[in-house]
Amino acid sequence: MSWNKKTIALTWGWTWGHIIPLLSIYNYLKEEDNYNFLWVGEETGLEADIAEENNIDFHDIAAGKIRRYFDWRNFYEPLKNLTGFFQWLYYIWKYKIDIVFSKWGYVSMPLAIAAKVMRKKIYIHESDIKMWLANKVVARVATKVFTAFPSEWKKNITTGQIMNPELLEWLDNLKLEENKKLKVLVIAWSQGSTIIFENLLKIIPDLPNIEFEIILWEKNGHFKEKLNVFINTIIHDFVDQKTLWKIYKQTDIAITRGSATVLAELYYFGIHSIIIPITNAWNHQIYNAKYYQEKIWSDILDENKNLSLEIFRKLKKYESLRKKDLNLEWFFDAMKIIEKEIK
Repeated sequence: MSWNKKTIALTWGWTWGHIIPLLSIYNYLKEEDNYNFLWVGEETGLEADIAEENNIDFHDIAAGKIRRYFDWRNFYEPLKNLTGFFQWLYYIWKYKIDIVFSKWGYVSMPLAIAAKVMRKKIYIHESDIKMWLANKVVARVATKVFTAFPSEWKKNITTGQIMNPELLEWLDNLKLEENKKLKVLVIAWSQGSTIIFENLLKIIPDLPNIEFEIILWEKNGHFKEKLNVFINTIIHDFVDQKTLWKIYKQTDIAITRGSATVLAELYYFGIHSIIIPITNAWNHQIYNAKYYQEKIWSDILDENKNLSLEIFRKLKKYESLRKKDLNLEWFFDAMKIIEKEIK
């Protein structure tokens, strides 16, 4: 670690859709060699593995989740935030942290508050239309709030989604080759995607003129054997960002969840989205999906309403559709805005 450079602490991740933007910031800014980086998160989280793979110094932090419902853990977990606060007062001093960049999560709260006390710069980026509770807390002490969608939040700068340079690093050319058959990517690797794969199994045999490329991710690996029996499927356990562009470039339509990062990636690669947002207490994916439906003419399907039939109908409707263009000219807009503000 060079003491002549500014140090940026990237904080938390938890889900792939929040880890990739932090990794994207690192990949984009490291090229100028003006910054040191460290990553703050949970040792048991995926972010620890990603930091190790990219040789980013990783630090675990004590933090407690605040639940907005009755739970006995609410009586003692906030004490972890107090521990984390004092822990990070020390680390900010020890590692000479100049900037905290928070993506999402309760782990970010004690670090952000410690950074505020130490008068360091604090930036957050909110991917979703509806800001999560942890980000609302951090936003109150932040230097700037970056949002992917238009927002009226105080100190807000609308940037769009943060995109990973690795997606374009190996892109050989921008020329598109039209597929003989409709090429459908199933990229439902976010939380709770089992229902999508269960319904696909019902309809793939009846869609022989469509080619499916399916990314299972770690929690859906048990579908691999069942899906491999079809001659019109290509199955991946996992695809990293350095390889994903090859699939994106040849894809006409994607069946996906409502992850804001993935939806943006699909848009930039000119892919029509059939969005099946996950439903939960906050319904953040539903709000993301509705925005894309209105602005980009994406389709939305309800996972609780005869999903297999609705997917079948949509794919039959689009059987002759082929991708026409890529939208990569705006790919780095978010990072350009963020880099300018940080400098």
